[in-house]
Amino acid sequence: MNLSNKTVWAHGGCFDKNCATTYRHNSKEVCEASSKREYIGVIELDVRKSSDGVLYCFHGNLFQYNVTLRFPKSLKRLQEKYGAHTLKEILNVITPDKIVFLDIKDDTITKEDVLDSFKGKVFKEIVLGNKSSSLLQKFSGMPESFVKILNGNIFCSFYDLKKLKRQGFKYLEVVFPLQIHKKIIDRVEKAGMEISCAPLFFLSTKSYWRKIEKYRIKHVSSDFI
Repeated sequence: MNLSNKTVWAHGGCFDKNCATTYRHNSKEVCEASSKREYIGVIELDVRKSSDGVLYCFHGNLFQYNVTLRFPKSLKRLQEKYGAHTLKEILNVITPDKIVFLDIKDDTITKEDVLDSFKGKVFKEIVLGNKSSSLLQKFSGMPESFVKILNGNIFCSFYDLKKLKRQGFKYLEVVFPLQIHKKIIDRVEKAGMEISCAPLFFLSTKSYWRKIEKYRIKHVSSDFI
């Protein structure tokens, strides 16, 4: 694979597919390690909000993601149980030349919460993402360095991309292999947006990179590096 013309998104902060054997996703340690790798362009973080109002980064396993973490817990409890780091702690170890992507996992997170976390910080770009375009409307009117991504979902082929562009969306993420075709690539480019290809439903590294190279997709995931 040739990464010279690619922007690699460090999924959960991880810099390649074997990273999780040494580092924990969404940890200070993995984000610091990824920041030192030149081929990593974007540090992706799963962001949630504790019951005492602190933004922290944690994804969790399938049960935690869909059940346990839906019930807010104090930061102290999250740190004791999961070793979770706060967003501010992680931002302190990411270098200014990187793009920071916040995958918003909690609909109680506000514009003020995000702005407070980035106070005094400078990064190449800050991307806010969710599967719901309506949820991301609360982050309208942010400083120029903030943009949005519509995270992949089954309806991504049907959105009015020009409208999304006017609403501050820069990226469209596609997750299903069958959704990646010339028509969607052309629509994204025509709207002045950029497409990102997530690895979730690809069966192999080979099949993923076949799509990437066929359609000359620039934004790729670290999961298949």
